[in-house]
Amino acid sequence: MGFCEVQDVERFLQLSVPTAKLASMQVAIDAATAAIRNYCQQQISQVNNDVVTLDGPGGVRLFLPELPVGSVGSVIEDGETLTVTDDYQVGAHGVLHRVDAVWAAGVQNVSVTYTHGYAGIPEDIMAVCMRAASRAYQAGLKAEELGGVPGVASKSLGDYSVSFGSEQGGGAGGESVLGASASPLLLRSEKEILNRYRYHSI
Repeated sequence: MGFCEVQDVERFLQLSVPTAKLASMQVAIDAATAAIRNYCQQQISQVNNDVVTLDGPGGVRLFLPELPVGSVGSVIEDGETLTVTDDYQVGAHGVLHRVDAVWAAGVQNVSVTYTHGYAGIPEDIMAVCMRAASRAYQAGLKAEELGGVPGVASKSLGDYSVSFGSEQGGGAGGESVLGASASPLLLRSEKEILNRYRYHSI
């Protein structure tokens, strides 16, 4: 599921999406959701009883990759099932602390079953998704209006004429690109909002 719904984007844009365009709007929402997940390196929405296999760090702390951690169902290290409190404790920020021992160093030797993510998408993430989906949807409408020809600045009908201009797509080095694909999925200001949800390895 996306981080917002068609109705959310309609309220944001203050318009009703025609039935014929609903599929296009859903594609835009899905693209915005994927962009947010890719940037944050997180699923964000809740996943129950997810199973991950991790490399044993050889220290007292093991970092789970998806946040926030709701609950930990089981931890298996080198084939041995560990017991919460006696063998490990669940700390803040997705850290499993080994008790009176260290995590066995190894490759893919620790298996953790846990529930992570948000049962309800945070409002600031939903807002970013609405804005990004709106841009993607409007870029598609613009491409349709211009007949898929990038860079059309103006058109006229009598004695047909057309003029072209470049569109700044915000690419590296301020490169000039043409067409609806130049519309950025995530703006810098939106990434700043998402930074608090982004995974940072330690």
